[in-house]
Amino acid sequence: MKLMKHITIALVLCAIPAVAVGQTVSCDDCSHVLSVYYGSGGLIAETDGDSVTYVASCEGVTRSGELMPNDDGMVSMLLSDDNGLACHGDDEDNSFEIGPVMDGGWYWLTMETNSAVGGLVSMDILDNDTVDIADAGDGVTMMMGSGAVLLTETATGRTGLLPNILPEAPMAALRKCGFDDRGTRGTSATSTADQADARFVRRTSDCALGDGGTITLATTTNSFTGATTMVADKSTVVRPSGTGEVVITIDLWGNQSGFFTTSATGHALLGQPAVALTALRGYRLAGVTYTASLGSGPTADDFVSGTALGGITMNTDTTDLVTFTIAADTAYCSDDNDIPAAVSVSAVITAEGAAATTPARSRHATTGVAGGTSFTVVCGSGSSANMGQELVPENPFPTE
Repeated sequence: MKLMKHITIALVLCAIPAVAVGQTVSCDDCSHVLSVYYGSGGLIAETDGDSVTYVASCEGVTRSGELMPNDDGMVSMLLSDDNGLACHGDDEDNSFEIGPVMDGGWYWLTMETNSAVGGLVSMDILDNDTVDIADAGDGVTMMMGSGAVLLTETATGRTGLLPNILPEAPMAALRKCGFDDRGTRGTSATSTADQADARFVRRTSDCALGDGGTITLATTTNSFTGATTMVADKSTVVRPSGTGEVVITIDLWGNQSGFFTTSATGHALLGQPAVALTALRGYRLAGVTYTASLGSGPTADDFVSGTALGGITMNTDTTDLVTFTIAADTAYCSDDNDIPAAVSVSAVITAEGAAATTPARSRHATTGVAGGTSFTVVCGSGSSANMGQELVPENPFPTE
């Protein structure tokens, strides 16, 4: 009963159909079709806009009109002889288009003894492959439509709509854009860089591009195992005692979402995080500088390269990379002091450096900041504790 109430309201609001004979009427906003337009019936759908347009073509006569949605965003209408929208011909060119509406709309056709119900078919799938419906012989008549077949049992008049558009299997996920490993090292190449030139090429087609994000990678060397250890954002690092030192290396990489070097002459590995923990770490993103501060808020102090602050020395002598050397400092860690030292690091990339990849790396329009990380130096006995997951660099050039 609620459905019929909506239909009644829609009929009151809809305009009288405009009729065109022998003319082609287009509907740019139409998004769905009745799979079979035959007989009388009706439809209901959820709008995808402020109003809905329909174009009905039957036996060379085209009628069009506009529907206004109700308060729930729904439109509904009858296809009847009274409003001229019933279609009693079986011309294969008969069609009923409507839109913009959402998927999930449906319609019904009223025959002599019963009704058939079907879904409104999105125009986006009309070109999909269709399947031939099994022929039941003279006992069942079939009327082909757009995405469905109207089946009617000859003896009883019972009828139904059977979809015949095949569902398409999901597309295989594209591999991410980046680089391809050709597995050739070259007999004359001796350096890892020369070997990389011979081995890796850009992957720029049949691949998925990412979002332009970055990874600010911070690592150190585990004092017990000698393995490379990642210092995750907001990690704690134990301050060494005596003459010990802990060195944290930070550089900027593209994230794992897919990108490639913009220039055809640029190295295929530029900024690729897959090589960040190998002998090829030199292919980090270029055009990057770093700023850092000790503490937070108005009392924070900015680091100056080469000058110790809180027993921590920042060094930016290496291009596109920053290191922090952490040493003992009795003002922070002693028998009388146990003060944590929070370090915040920002990576700033130039516009040229950001544009060296496709898609370009995301950066702040004013400051150029493209990433950042932080860590806190805490007091403890002995040398640096194990911080996070040990990352053993994979040899990019294994011996066969």
